[in-house]
Amino acid sequence: MVFEIDKRVCYRSEDGAMWPSGDEGSTVTLTLTMNRLLACLLEKQGQVLTRNELLDSVWDAHGLRSSSHTLNKYISELRKHFVQFGIVEECITTVPRVGFMFNSDVEISVMTQPNIVGKSIFNVEKTETQKVKSRSLIGGKNRFLSISLASAVILISATFVVLGVGVPSKDLSQTTNLKTYFLFNYDECPVYTVQKNSASLSEQKKELFIDLAQEYEIDCLEGSSFLYQVSESYLYGNKGRAFISRCTSRNDKYISCLNNYWNGYERTH
Repeated sequence: MVFEIDKRVCYRSEDGAMWPSGDEGSTVTLTLTMNRLLACLLEKQGQVLTRNELLDSVWDAHGLRSSSHTLNKYISELRKHFVQFGIVEECITTVPRVGFMFNSDVEISVMTQPNIVGKSIFNVEKTETQKVKSRSLIGGKNRFLSISLASAVILISATFVVLGVGVPSKDLSQTTNLKTYFLFNYDECPVYTVQKNSASLSEQKKELFIDLAQEYEIDCLEGSSFLYQVSESYLYGNKGRAFISRCTSRNDKYISCLNNYWNGYERTH
């Protein structure tokens, strides 16, 4: 089902695609959770949904961790998308101490698509993969980080060992390549992991990355890419470890890396 919002933005609930009306080439794809949140708000346009209702239906019902802080961040991101596509009026209204609602004054129309029949806006399977366009500093989803990253790799080697991630050599300074796997784009910055990403865990990895990056203000900077690893237990809200390294390049050379490491529920350096 495709919604036209305020005659300026199109939103397809099946895959979370959003684009300016008449310009599908500028499509942005929402994460599964953000897609569920927007679909829920649109379905109940003009009705106030309490925080608990949204957390239960969008997060808890899908086995994901939830908090009021997380909900606020996702609402903020949706608002940014609407502004980005030219809707300056407030689409999602905050009802203090209660929850949120999709503004009833914003015109919503459903666009008919012959090839989409009988699909609910909530018929999005948890295992559905996101269609995210890969952007790489060097190229390819399975790329190799060059030896110019050796200094950063040395800094994070201890973390990889603790996380149980194998490294190609005991002496990383002698390692010529570190194989990485594209996960998704955080804003305009590609995020890579050092382990292959299964379809069943990829979405949870993305959401945890976004939560950590936003909470600790790890921004996407021009010319930056991220190296990211997380233990499976941490994904499910249990004690575990996570690591994010933001490396910034200039003239195709890495000039600095900022490393962030979480152990259990505490951030360490």
